[in-house]
Amino acid sequence: MTEIISWEKVHICGRCIDKNGQLNLVWTGSGVEFEMNASELAIVLETGWHMYMPWISLVLDGEWIAHIPVQEGENKLTLFKGMDPSVKHKVRIVKDFQASVDDPTSFLYLRKIIVNGEIRKPAPRKYNIEFVGDSITSGEGALGAHEEMDWITPYFSSVRNYAYMIAEDMDADYRSISQSGWGIVNGWDNNIYTTVPSIYHSAEAKRNVSDYDHSSWKADAVVINLGTNDDFSFQNPAFTDSATGKTYQNKNLANGEHDPEDLKRIEKGIIEFLKDVRKSNPQAHIVWVYGMLGFGLGVTIEKALSSYISESGDKNAAFLKLPDTAEDAFGSRGHPGEKSHRATADVICEHLRNVL
Repeated sequence: MTEIISWEKVHICGRCIDKNGQLNLVWTGSGVEFEMNASELAIVLETGWHMYMPWISLVLDGEWIAHIPVQEGENKLTLFKGMDPSVKHKVRIVKDFQASVDDPTSFLYLRKIIVNGEIRKPAPRKYNIEFVGDSITSGEGALGAHEEMDWITPYFSSVRNYAYMIAEDMDADYRSISQSGWGIVNGWDNNIYTTVPSIYHSAEAKRNVSDYDHSSWKADAVVINLGTNDDFSFQNPAFTDSATGKTYQNKNLANGEHDPEDLKRIEKGIIEFLKDVRKSNPQAHIVWVYGMLGFGLGVTIEKALSSYISESGDKNAAFLKLPDTAEDAFGSRGHPGEKSHRATADVICEHLRNVL
């Protein structure tokens, strides 16, 4: 058996940080991909967590075959034994759960790959696609029975996920930057600190930290799927900032419509984030997608896109309406299931094929 602790022979998936030879798997879908001719394969992982146990997925030759919880401490997981070493296989090992922003004790390190045979880096993929989103992009509810409502990590999937599906269909490498419950200018509960733009420039999902080098992995397309939680916040109580005592709330008028002043604030946030994404990805096609859980902010997002394009002259940005999740296409926790993710992937793929 040969221990592989140099990552030159594998393709690194996602925004992974090499920490003294260990890969820090932070984001949904982060991990490794490689080809192998071997009879046996194992990996060594190390994890620690307080609230959210991490899970990983194993994909063999394009087929998802395992969804595995990672126990606390150092773990050696034997993934295959008795395989024919003369047959080439493609292996993908990725994290299923999202970055644990609010659990500073949480980490998941890939320390070693142990193989009885040979492994090598696969051929480069055709495109690089970045996905920016919320719980939908994190794959929340993509697993689990329809009636399940517990907020636990087994129900998250990086594979039953529109981002993964698009990457496979488009022969693309991809990276996901996402957080459940977070939005453009506030989260589902009006929390002004749970905004995806605040972690967009972070390598390890830290708020207002800019330590990720966007030029190290140049995206051909950036797919932004945000707005659902900003919309939900209109139905929820005010958020009180414990540091200042100030309260924040998106409000509805007496007729049930969203307050125009709050919509203007969201529109401004969309435009500012588009400018930020464009600055970081000067050559990428940017498409803002929306609609898997209703179209509540659809008009506002479209208006913001139009204003951004008009003001900036950016001709490489677009809005794309997504199919709403049908009753029979929900997964757990009231979130889109595999069928809905597949429908969304098909719509986005069609758009990307026309522009890339």
